[in-house]
Amino acid sequence: MIDLHLHSTASDGSDTPSQLINQAIVLKLKAIAITDHDTIAGVEQFLSYGESKEIIVIPGIEISIRHEPKRELIDVHIIGLNIDHASTKLINTINDQIKGRLEQKKAICKRLREEFGFNISFEEVEAVASGKIVGRPHIVEIMKKKIPNNVNRKSRNELFKMISIGGAAYVDREIELNLEESIELIISAGGIPILAHPGIYNVSDRKKFIEMCKNSGIKGIEVEYTYSKNRPFVGTDKSNWAQNYFPDYFRKIVKKYRLIKSGGSDYHGGKKKIVMGEANVPDNYLKSFI
Repeated sequence: MIDLHLHSTASDGSDTPSQLINQAIVLKLKAIAITDHDTIAGVEQFLSYGESKEIIVIPGIEISIRHEPKRELIDVHIIGLNIDHASTKLINTINDQIKGRLEQKKAICKRLREEFGFNISFEEVEAVASGKIVGRPHIVEIMKKKIPNNVNRKSRNELFKMISIGGAAYVDREIELNLEESIELIISAGGIPILAHPGIYNVSDRKKFIEMCKNSGIKGIEVEYTYSKNRPFVGTDKSNWAQNYFPDYFRKIVKKYRLIKSGGSDYHGGKKKIVMGEANVPDNYLKSFI
């Protein structure tokens, strides 16, 4: 088996890039890819450590693209696999993305503090991130500790929704690539653009949505994915249905639109009770990436 969707401490995972490799070897995976959120900071360690190991390591990234409701592009992510992490264009663009991401998180903290009564500062969130790319899970961690009296007790998932697209305290990023720009950036760095976890998006017509992404330059989609353990299905009565339905559905879509098959666990290091490799991505998918 292989796993082409893994996160490290370079973004919001709890395992270092080297630890990802060690664990994959223990699990006897044939190949893995590092796909941290909007950063390639962990790729160098990942590749250099993996050179001497009996495993194929693939450099990647997961890009959060611009929110475009008219095209039903809401919280959509694009994975780039087998990228050249030394690409000047990639490095400069990702640095701009990181700046936009930080400004967004600062603005969300400000809204939570001024409009919703949370005694929360960006500095606290940054400390929780411990040098990683600051993300929504880091904000939620502080929110849980500081829920004000005038706010009804909310679950972690409800707090996450509060600062996500459509949530009461959400703030759009000012600097963010759109679908086409993200795809072009990945291709310019020699990578293959893959639509991440296509089953989680709330779209009116999945086939038309995939067709739009293909026409925009997407080369493949994640067929296998841990739907039962991820939003929006985890903890709902649709979790088993999603896990059984979507992989088969997207295998047909891939065939129809002649797309590359990919897949992965979206492992973050023990979070969400996800085990590396449990998406059961077959070895033969590798031929498209090496």
